[in-house]
Amino acid sequence: MSVPGFLMSSLLMTSCRTAPKGCNGYIRASSSRFTSNLLLAILLLAGGILANVSTIEPDLDEPPLVEQRPFEMVNHQLYTTTALSLLTPLAPGHNWNGTGHSLNGTSNCKLIPGDHTWPGDGDWSALNETLGGRLIASVPLAAVCHNGPFNIYNETRCGEAREGWDRPETHFVEPVEFNAPIFQNATCDPFTSVDQECELGNYVSYAVNLTTDTAADDVKAGLAFATQHNLRVVIKNTGHDYLGKSTGKGALSFWTHNLKNISIIEDYSSDDYNGPAVKIGAGVQGFDVLDSLKESGYLTLSGSCPTVGLAGGYTQGGGHSILTSKYGLSADNVLEWEVVTANGTLVTATPKENQDLYFALSGGGGGTFGVVISMTTRLFEDRKVGGANNFTFAAASDKKEDVNAFWDAVGSLQNLTIPFVDAGNSLVYLIYAWPDRKVPALTTYSVTVPDCDTTECVDTAMKPFTDDLTARGVKYEYSAKVSETFLEHYNASFGPIPYGWYPVSQVTGGRLLPRAVVSDEEMGKNLTATMRMAIQEEGFTFGCVASSAKVGLREGVVSSVNPAWRNAMAFCLVVGKWDYSIDRAEMMKMQKALTEMVQPALDAATPGGGCYLNEANFEQEDWQEQFYGLENYKKLRNVKDTWDPTGVFYALTAVGSEDWELDGDGRVCRKQ
Repeated sequence: MSVPGFLMSSLLMTSCRTAPKGCNGYIRASSSRFTSNLLLAILLLAGGILANVSTIEPDLDEPPLVEQRPFEMVNHQLYTTTALSLLTPLAPGHNWNGTGHSLNGTSNCKLIPGDHTWPGDGDWSALNETLGGRLIASVPLAAVCHNGPFNIYNETRCGEAREGWDRPETHFVEPVEFNAPIFQNATCDPFTSVDQECELGNYVSYAVNLTTDTAADDVKAGLAFATQHNLRVVIKNTGHDYLGKSTGKGALSFWTHNLKNISIIEDYSSDDYNGPAVKIGAGVQGFDVLDSLKESGYLTLSGSCPTVGLAGGYTQGGGHSILTSKYGLSADNVLEWEVVTANGTLVTATPKENQDLYFALSGGGGGTFGVVISMTTRLFEDRKVGGANNFTFAAASDKKEDVNAFWDAVGSLQNLTIPFVDAGNSLVYLIYAWPDRKVPALTTYSVTVPDCDTTECVDTAMKPFTDDLTARGVKYEYSAKVSETFLEHYNASFGPIPYGWYPVSQVTGGRLLPRAVVSDEEMGKNLTATMRMAIQEEGFTFGCVASSAKVGLREGVVSSVNPAWRNAMAFCLVVGKWDYSIDRAEMMKMQKALTEMVQPALDAATPGGGCYLNEANFEQEDWQEQFYGLENYKKLRNVKDTWDPTGVFYALTAVGSEDWELDGDGRVCRKQ
């Protein structure tokens, strides 16, 4: 099947993005480089007066704006099939209604290609002209791996795409790519047969490439078009997304990746904060800001994965970091947002101006309240940081008594972590079992002691852990270190900068561990028994970030972060590594085990806990309560109804999404 009029410039763009160095100039690391780190890698692991503003350009060889192909219609009706039968039902309240719709669609459903009233070629061309040529027709990266319908198969480029598919940098420079393999749905990836046609499936149909000078106007134009034609709207920053929020069948997407402006504000002043701040565009990633601030004497919060977009889902969903115990969650540090709302208006939201929108954007989740253009957040003085080169222990053997001793030591470590994080420190640890799930082990990949500038100080902070293991007769490895700057410390833990070593393909769940559970002897034992079941029986890995989210709060400033964060001693990500080399059905069995066995057991073992909405199971039961907290959710729903009363923005498990469902063809339809 051919695609009439497909441009040679599309081929050039595909050539660039699948070349060994990619469009961004960085050599894509081979998958073999990460094999030895597989278990390590699956962890993620108020209005103001602007003064003395300085703009910083990152020193990194940052990806340029994606080469714009001259706009020409691509007939998406030729290659957009349902392809939903492979996908597991969605989260409770989001199940497909199964009724299907005619090609005319209905007024209750957003359109998809093939519907009778889908915008015509002239409509899309007119939008592209309005946008100054910044409209991009979706062509999946893996189209080079399939004979049709794009007819751009290239064996060499397909091999390169396959090699880098599990890396974040393969996807975030692309306007329509995203990481989540469940939502990729095998409709167009590098691992299926060359004779299988490349279908859009859950990919968006078109993306608007937002750039700094025109972003607000382009969002306004795109929203007007989507409203006029009854289209689904999606916001994509990096596509580092486990819950399918960054994509959607038939959608018009706003791609924020190229909003890369970074400006230091030396003397930000407001009613609740006076001091240094940084204003960042919505596309700024962790590695951008880390590099840009390295000569300034400042630091700011960023995630354990250096490629996440700071002003995107990361901060809008809460944003934990290895400095949370010292400075709070990222959402608690935001000073103001610039956002285009559902009616196309650019507004500023601070603790004093548009307070309800500020509240919602600061922890209430991305993709549903508006298109964020920029974020201003607090800066902190850079300093020496204490840490550890490693801190690891394991069961002495697979004998029952040795395995029991290991899990007892894990329970004790988690209890001892409470005073450790309350002192301003953090601990990132991975719990896994191999080979054959028989010998469990715990490895900490980041020990962060911000107030220590000597190894002796670090040793003192870590002494409760090492003394406990010694008393138990459990052998361990540990050595203290001190980094001269936060960037040096971060790079040693999660680098190499810019991209780090994290792969991105996984089955994902997670849980916030309440202090009251961990510190109670019986509940603590039940928790470790549950973790043991998930790891040694079901084959999952736990990646935990121990920190205290009680700090960093400003008087009179309220964020919408899940209240469960305030009483947690750690967040644990539950990961099942996705394997593209085996039958997809086997991977879906892992998702089923997570949803029906592991996650419910973990929820039951942690009463009073909750979930981190950015790193969670998209099929989570009672997601409104678990992701947001019930009372918090009621407030967020009121904000949604105020700023987006007609439901322009929809994302799975996002605030207001319970009003919608997917039909049998993949349309988003309002529930009747």
